[in-house]
Amino acid sequence: MDQLKPSDFTLLQQCAEILDLCVDSEDRRAELVQRMEAITQHMDYLRNTFASLPGISISQKDQKKQQDGLALGINGLDADGYITTTLEAEDAPIFSLDTVQFQVPNKIISLAVANDTLVLVIEGAKILRIKLQEAHNIIEASVPVNPTSLRACNVFLDPTGRHLLLSTPQGESFYYYDGWEHAKMLSKFKNMEVTAVAWNSMAWSTANSSSRTILVGTHDGKLYETELRPSGDAKAKRIDTAVKCVAELPVRERVTGIAMEAFPDRRKQHVVLIATGTRMYQVIGAADLETQAGDKSSVFEAMLHNGLANPNFQEIPGMPGPGALTVHHRETVLGNQVQAIATDFAWLTSMGVFFGRLTFGAQESGDSVIENAALIPYPTSSNAANGDADGSEQPTALSLTAFHILLQYSDRICALNMLNNKLVYEQSVAPESSGGTLQGLTVDEAKRTCWLYSPTNIYELVVTDEDRDVWNIFLTRHQFDAALKHCYNDAQRDTVLRAQAEHLFATENYMQSAEIFAHTSLSFEEVVMRFMEKKDNRMLQAYLLSKLSTLQKQDRTQTTLLVMWLIEIYLSIVGEVDAKISSLGASAVSSSAEQITAVDKPESGSPNGQSPVEPQSNAIATFEQEKTKVQNELYALVEEHKNAVDPNTTYQLAESHGRRDFWLFYASLRGDYERIVEYWMEKEEFLRAIEVLGHYGTPEMFYKYSPALMNAEPVALVDILMRQPNLIPSKLIPAFMRYGHDTLGSGANQAIRYLRFCIQKQVCRDPVVYNYYLTLLVKDSASDSESELMSFLTTYGKDMLYDPDYALRMCKRYGRIQSCVHLYSLLKLHEDAVELALKQGDIELAQIHAERPDDDKLCKRLWLKIAQHMIQAKEPASEVMELVRRSNRLGVEDILPFFPDFTRVDDFKDDICVALEDYEMQIQDLRAEMDEATRTAEAMQSDMATLKNRFAILSTEETCQVCNEPLWIRQFYAFPCQHSFHSDCLTRRVVSSCNRVQRRRIQELQTQFGEITKQRRQLRLTPLMGKAKSSSKPLDSDEQLEQQQRRAKQQLDALVAGECVLCGDAMIKSIAEPFISMDQAANGDDLL
Repeated sequence: MDQLKPSDFTLLQQCAEILDLCVDSEDRRAELVQRMEAITQHMDYLRNTFASLPGISISQKDQKKQQDGLALGINGLDADGYITTTLEAEDAPIFSLDTVQFQVPNKIISLAVANDTLVLVIEGAKILRIKLQEAHNIIEASVPVNPTSLRACNVFLDPTGRHLLLSTPQGESFYYYDGWEHAKMLSKFKNMEVTAVAWNSMAWSTANSSSRTILVGTHDGKLYETELRPSGDAKAKRIDTAVKCVAELPVRERVTGIAMEAFPDRRKQHVVLIATGTRMYQVIGAADLETQAGDKSSVFEAMLHNGLANPNFQEIPGMPGPGALTVHHRETVLGNQVQAIATDFAWLTSMGVFFGRLTFGAQESGDSVIENAALIPYPTSSNAANGDADGSEQPTALSLTAFHILLQYSDRICALNMLNNKLVYEQSVAPESSGGTLQGLTVDEAKRTCWLYSPTNIYELVVTDEDRDVWNIFLTRHQFDAALKHCYNDAQRDTVLRAQAEHLFATENYMQSAEIFAHTSLSFEEVVMRFMEKKDNRMLQAYLLSKLSTLQKQDRTQTTLLVMWLIEIYLSIVGEVDAKISSLGASAVSSSAEQITAVDKPESGSPNGQSPVEPQSNAIATFEQEKTKVQNELYALVEEHKNAVDPNTTYQLAESHGRRDFWLFYASLRGDYERIVEYWMEKEEFLRAIEVLGHYGTPEMFYKYSPALMNAEPVALVDILMRQPNLIPSKLIPAFMRYGHDTLGSGANQAIRYLRFCIQKQVCRDPVVYNYYLTLLVKDSASDSESELMSFLTTYGKDMLYDPDYALRMCKRYGRIQSCVHLYSLLKLHEDAVELALKQGDIELAQIHAERPDDDKLCKRLWLKIAQHMIQAKEPASEVMELVRRSNRLGVEDILPFFPDFTRVDDFKDDICVALEDYEMQIQDLRAEMDEATRTAEAMQSDMATLKNRFAILSTEETCQVCNEPLWIRQFYAFPCQHSFHSDCLTRRVVSSCNRVQRRRIQELQTQFGEITKQRRQLRLTPLMGKAKSSSKPLDSDEQLEQQQRRAKQQLDALVAGECVLCGDAMIKSIAEPFISMDQAANGDDLL
């Protein structure tokens, strides 16, 4: 390391400077080349220095990669004029051959791998079974033969890794099952050298240990059907497994490979591939593999017999080849299950690898499932190319991976790419290091691992990302969809998309090219300019739509720009289509005119009898469909990206292109209904404006546009208003005030109709609405009968929801007499009401309102006024008397003063007699009432006298109802209900239950009674006192004090003994009180 200079480590800094260097001139380019040459020299120097150090070497391959990388750095300028500075790091190789670190006890005879289980047959007649996940646990079993005689054998391991079939060239076959200590001889397989086995895929799904029905091929060209099943006796040395010959090849050759595959969609339909050294047969037919072999009929016998009777085969002329056959399976989702479907096959022939695809469909017997089959020559070895070995050696085994064909030679392993048939990997294995030549190649399809072996070594062929270059192969073939499926990263995907877009653009498939360009990293400006040069908006539209779909939510600005541009393009396209339709329409009109002119000239018609107008009509219909489609796409775009659309710009674009339909659509989508209403108002299409208001209008919009709409379409507007429950009717009054009903002459007054609805249906309580409704009723010419006005005044006058004073003024102004009379009565101006009714000569109306007052005197006065008016009007006396009888308040004597002096009494003589008789009866009734009152007074006086002598008889053992002590020990009260109380006990009981006022009054009377008693005592002691006491304040006389004491006693008795506390109201009021008071409960008093 001492040979290195500090300047050598400036390489990274120089590279970083070059990254920022833009090649925009020849001088700069020359400078760049010089600096890259200096870096190259430094790299050579570093390489030589590190190569001279011990333990460090650089292979020729690595040197070549470094040189190629530097050359790319110098000359790799991209399309934008910048240096391609991204040098890809060396990827791990796709294939690498690793030696398994396992010391084999003896030489390996054969090896098989399945389901992550490796089985070795080694010299000494031993079987080693290794579960690769538990490599330390090796199970050893023996083969019941002479250990020195087992030198070669064919080993077949089923896909589950449980069943092992071993066959020797001497015609002995053995069966080994997982867990056995030794293999068992198959006695019925004697003299049969098994060379190929087709395992049953149903063995994966079985719950028992059987292999299910399998096919076995032998060295003499025969096919046998059997089923391997472990016997119950573990110590038995042989198994009598049934085996049956089901077919024999037409040409007796060694069966080198056999496979049976079920059709994915027809599980009972199978294909059997049989390979020999020169031929490969395919037999298609029905075989029910769910049945088991043995005592049942053969599964494949009929199918193989019919198929080989007229065989379908592929023959390779010449010497027989190795004949190995392999089938590759790919996992495919069918329905809800993942199944392994056979997709590829390969067959080793003398001339190369016969490789093709397997396609399953509706094939029947005699058909073929092989497609795109080709014979791939064996690759030439690099050693053979250098003259080191014979290049005509044939491989002895092959296997398939997802994208490669593996060929195993005696000294090397090769890999061919399935797609381009190129040799992508070759690894030599020296016989000296491997203890001999390679003996075999096997693939574990369950775990996708590849294994090789020699007599002393085991190798694993590690496959890493074998599809990493598949995308590039498909790309060179222009199979872009397949290339995209196999891209590993965004850079590869971008490369494929750019190539696909360029290819489509070159082939003038501009629409698809535009959609794909949007998903590439190509600059937006460049792509847009390329499509704008084509002068077709549809191409640019397709690109912008696809580009829009690639943007994220956070790309708001870009989204808005693209959406606005697309809107402008869509509007332009619609305009172009409209222009074409207009042009064709004008042409059609001209043709029709010419046809009418030439109606008398049949020879001038179309040769085929078709009118020249019909093609134009068809073209117009086509353009109309195109226009509808474009408009729907435009509407869908705006609806999807409505949050990204700029409103002002969108409205301007719609107006500039004259697209009223789009203008309205966008306004509706945005919820800008007020703008829509304004638009229809400007166009004077008032019904459409009302329709929008009905669906989307707000109260403020109704208040704003109702004045104009009320004069234009009052009926339609009121219909909509009546369906809006959130409106405030008083705010619509300005619109109703501008409503010229008389001028329009449009039938019923719509303002009255709406206000009537608000009052009756919506139960509006706003006085302003009531007053204006009243005004309209008063003014309306149809209200001459005043029926509706009177109904309104009568119904809503009780609650005073309108102003009666204002109503009275309006009714006076417009001469609504009946309403005025009603309003006078409502305002308690009954005399004015009656006078106005009499003034108008409406006697009946006056009579109605004469009964309204609550004051009887006023009612009588009003009836007298009506009668006086009738007398003064010289109405017949009979009608006046009828009025008197109807009133029930007037008499003949009341109206006689109003008649003239010379009025004849004959007209109402009977009425006078009746009146006199009534007076007489009233006098008699009064006399009877007076007598009854006198008798009642006398009876009361008698009762009062009797009460003074009332008494009660009490026993000597009577006790107080409160204290339970003898009643006679002190003053007491006795009630008619037989309850007796001590005076003080009763007083306490009453005081505890009475209210505060009564309690205070009782206390005052008790105090007053005590003071009076004291004063009377002092008054009696006065004569016995000396002169010193004579000068004190003079006292009342004893009689006065006695009267005061008696009055106090009466009042106190009235309060205390007015009723029994156990029978009267006091007991009823105390029903909610508990029987035991809180004090009694605290003291523990026993009520019993």
